[in-house]
Amino acid sequence: MSVLLQEKIKPILSVDEQIEKLKENGVTFKYISEENAKKYLTENNYYFKLTSYRKNFLKKEVDGKEIYIDLDFSYLQDLAIIDMELRYLLVELSLDIEHWTKVYLLNLIQRQNEDGYKIVSDFLNTLDENQYNRLENEILRNKNSIYCEDLINKHSDLKKYSVWIFVEIVSFGTLISFYRFCGKRYNNKMMENNHFILKMCKSVRNAAAHSNCIINDLNANTTSLSTNYSVTKELSNIKSISKTTRIKKMSNGRIQQVVTLLYMHKKLIPSEGVKKNAAKRLHIFSNRIKRNNAYYVNNDLIKTNFDFLNVIIDNWYTVD
Repeated sequence: MSVLLQEKIKPILSVDEQIEKLKENGVTFKYISEENAKKYLTENNYYFKLTSYRKNFLKKEVDGKEIYIDLDFSYLQDLAIIDMELRYLLVELSLDIEHWTKVYLLNLIQRQNEDGYKIVSDFLNTLDENQYNRLENEILRNKNSIYCEDLINKHSDLKKYSVWIFVEIVSFGTLISFYRFCGKRYNNKMMENNHFILKMCKSVRNAAAHSNCIINDLNANTTSLSTNYSVTKELSNIKSISKTTRIKKMSNGRIQQVVTLLYMHKKLIPSEGVKKNAAKRLHIFSNRIKRNNAYYVNNDLIKTNFDFLNVIIDNWYTVD
């Protein structure tokens, strides 16, 4: 084993050692005891995930060592809980988006008097061999699923599936590709634009569904992707958000994806009942963000990003 490889390997720390490591790095325990912090790390979360939120805090040099500024263990704990609730919320909203994408597609195809079988075959014919094989494997993996085996086992040939079965058994990613295909087929510019928005929704949905941290890095300039024009235009209608703030906050890839998903849900879903439920859930989340505002009064990065999300929720999702 090379010296370089040895240097990269970090030892597994006991919970006691984890607490000591945090203290060495400047983390305080003013609002939660060390014993309760140990219990939290044992029963509710784990060190690697919890400490990832430290990226949102500044450091200073003390005696030749960099330590975090104004970072208490309770702040990390609070951010982890907010992140968990945000992940659950994003999954719920993305399920709405996926469902109404299917509804929109099937209604559109019906209005076009399409053959419900030929359109699937035509889409599959646009795939190269590798793409087709990946899709086939994707579907066959669910062949023994109690939820869709009856749909998949109806036909052995993908090209014989009807469109109403096809949209039920493919992944969200394949559904988005099919959505784009239909947009091109009908020369629908809105659908071609929405295709890129849906891809961003899928990215944050997948992260949330796999329990990846969402808000553990809120720093600007973490994405090279431009915000979709439609999303930017909608944000520009919020007068309390300046152009400078909008550009800066949307340069963070995580915030960009979350806001894009909120936009898509707002624009795509026709059901007033679903919109009201989404608004209710979002405002509960917004209130949760505000619960411990005092923690972040000296942390401009967290405070301004939370304010940004709260203003968007207030403007896009009103409650009675």
